[in-house]
Amino acid sequence: MTKVMTLLYNFKTGRNIFRPVVVLLFVASLFGLNSCGSGVDDDQDNDFDRAVLLNNWCDNLIIPSYENYYNETLILKDAVELFADDPTNIQNFESCRVAFISTYLSWQEVALYDFGPASNRALLSTTNTYPTDIDKINQAVPDDNWTPGSPATLDNIGLPAIDYLLNADDAFNQLSNSPDRLAHLVRLIQFMKVEAEAVYSDWTTTYGATFKASTGTEMGSSIGEVLNAFNKVYETYVRKQKLGLPTGIMTLSGTPLPGHVEAYYAQNLSVDLLASAILPFENIYLGNYYDSSGILIEGMGIDDYLISFGDVEYGSILDSDIKAQIISSKQAISTLENPLSDYVVNNTAEANEVYQELQALVVLWKVDMMGALGVLVTYIDNDGD
Repeated sequence: MTKVMTLLYNFKTGRNIFRPVVVLLFVASLFGLNSCGSGVDDDQDNDFDRAVLLNNWCDNLIIPSYENYYNETLILKDAVELFADDPTNIQNFESCRVAFISTYLSWQEVALYDFGPASNRALLSTTNTYPTDIDKINQAVPDDNWTPGSPATLDNIGLPAIDYLLNADDAFNQLSNSPDRLAHLVRLIQFMKVEAEAVYSDWTTTYGATFKASTGTEMGSSIGEVLNAFNKVYETYVRKQKLGLPTGIMTLSGTPLPGHVEAYYAQNLSVDLLASAILPFENIYLGNYYDSSGILIEGMGIDDYLISFGDVEYGSILDSDIKAQIISSKQAISTLENPLSDYVVNNTAEANEVYQELQALVVLWKVDMMGALGVLVTYIDNDGD
């Protein structure tokens, strides 16, 4: 593959960054060149143990995150079913709202793992497609034959639909006075729990072992799957959907879309979800996790992979740039305020500045990191880098 010097410009600091990256030519994919780059390939590596990396990701990050998310769906299901048994109990209703928040936050831990079992079940789409279509939700309420999971239901199921039923104006009275509406809420949560359980089960019974055994970097390898999902989900579902569309910076008109924020009806949750969403990407990059005693363990991550290349632009220097930008992005997110739907309208310029910080990570991760590691970008986006 052809190496070029690519000029990257950091709009925040006004500095030019030169770094060798790989030109992933379209014709290369036609001829089956699945792994290329300035870093390491499958035939000539630098003694970096990718098996240790995959084991750390699988056993200490991915499976525990799925376990936590599945358990949270169980807690939410139990809370809603308890409320359904006594729909006039306001305390039980509030318990549903608390469980909903915990479930939504735990979802952020697994959203980036959109490959393997999750991809096979379209978990990302069935769990968190928003904005939700309230007209379709209301039409489904009295329909005894309604079945979730089809393409027609994606924008009216999952956490956004539950958000509407639990947090929209007068939600308690609407649920208390409508057995059909309450039954539909139960249906939504039961489906979400079943899907979470299926993906978690696949990882713990069969897929986890398969994942750890695939130690290459070619197309379809575990590292290729992780890093493509990592970049796709960050670029599209974090940067764009959580902030780019609401601020209007990624719309043709440039007009803010406050109704497009995540957890729109909960009002005071959107910023927390964005802040929580960054952490799993940071953990995959650093390889860090908490053990059963709550102690932070610094496991093997992508940073170790880059550092193993040495003190070069595509090695430890790139790692330092990425770590600095992660910190900058997290600090920028902390300046946002709930409700985000109001903030993007009243503080559009400030929100756009936060977006630019998130955008900087797209270039570092999708272009520089993927090139350095020799991992081909296999997903297609229409937004540019």
